[in-house]
Amino acid sequence: MADQRVDAQGVENFLERLGSCFRHKAQLYLVGGASLLLAGGKTSTFDIDIHFDVTPEVHAEFIRCLRQVRRELRVPIEEVSPGEFIPLPAGYVNRHQFVGRYGPIEVFHFDFYAVALSKIHRGNEKDFADVINMIHGQLIDFTTLEALFEELLPRYDSYGLKADPELFQRKFDLLRQRIQTGK
Repeated sequence: MADQRVDAQGVENFLERLGSCFRHKAQLYLVGGASLLLAGGKTSTFDIDIHFDVTPEVHAEFIRCLRQVRRELRVPIEEVSPGEFIPLPAGYVNRHQFVGRYGPIEVFHFDFYAVALSKIHRGNEKDFADVINMIHGQLIDFTTLEALFEELLPRYDSYGLKADPELFQRKFDLLRQRIQTGK
């Protein structure tokens, strides 16, 4: 399972199967690579990262369906949100983009700016490549990304013990340099 890569059709299959299994209203947000697959900014990913909102009464059933679909399709599914790593930028809720309805489940791309900022926070080569592809694919605008980074940096300082504002700034500066030089 860990060696298998997921493509856009794999994400679609996951969403269709989940929409068939779960019979209640839900909002599911695609995060990271799975989102970029459907938006055209990537050709494959190792897993499907999701964030979701369901009512407490049906939460256990949603988890059961996620596990069932994961087993059936043999695809890794991770529950994750950019908010676990960085303070979410102002207005992120308004920037979720609707993907489609799968049964009773409304599916959205999680705010691409929040995703990009969390990728910069992690800052590995693959993450930088994803952010640069998001800019080149016009999923995000670098000027807006820069403004959102500046807006959240003061809040990042007190976000948690693992938050290192100087390191985050250096990673953002490295991204800016790569964009400017085309490297």
